[in-house]
Amino acid sequence: MTAAGVRDAHRATSSERPQVVTALCNAFFDDRIYRWLVPDDAQRRRSAAIFYSRFVDACWPHGGVYAAGAGAGAALWVPPGKQLVPDEQAETFRRELVQSAGDDAASARMAQLFQLVDDNHPVDACWYLAFMGVDPSAQGQGIGTRLLAAVLTQADRDQMPAYLEASSPENQRLYERHGFQTLRELTVADSPAIYAMWRPPTDLR
Repeated sequence: MTAAGVRDAHRATSSERPQVVTALCNAFFDDRIYRWLVPDDAQRRRSAAIFYSRFVDACWPHGGVYAAGAGAGAALWVPPGKQLVPDEQAETFRRELVQSAGDDAASARMAQLFQLVDDNHPVDACWYLAFMGVDPSAQGQGIGTRLLAAVLTQADRDQMPAYLEASSPENQRLYERHGFQTLRELTVADSPAIYAMWRPPTDLR
């Protein structure tokens, strides 16, 4: 792949997998939701390495792992009609993610948040953006926009909606600029709000 191609949004290659995990770990280290889940910095670093590695593994068979910015940005998508993991793997997958949080209190918070997200997930077929992040050192360069466009262009061609949960007002505004609309704010216990967002397809006719 050329240098220009590496900077553009594309399905990640196997050699880029470690960069994808690192980009997501760095992007979400100071995320307010992750800080609420796992307040201790050292544990959050350990948690993120496990958490995002498992998510990348889950999205990989769907062709839903995208990279851009020469490894600085990544997005994890689940295509319409696909499950993140098969039913027979779901319990183990969730348990591993919850345990990655560390102590009992952090694990309990993560389990609560997962349940909240699951309870509010759309029943209609859609592209689901599980995570998108850009390393803080590379933000403001349009990498997130390129990552979004890579799938939203296809969604529009197929007249398929998209869904995500934004973890901050700043991310919410970014997604609004790309056609997403906030459906509702979601909170559990004393968590910060996350924003459930839906994007109807753009009519290309």
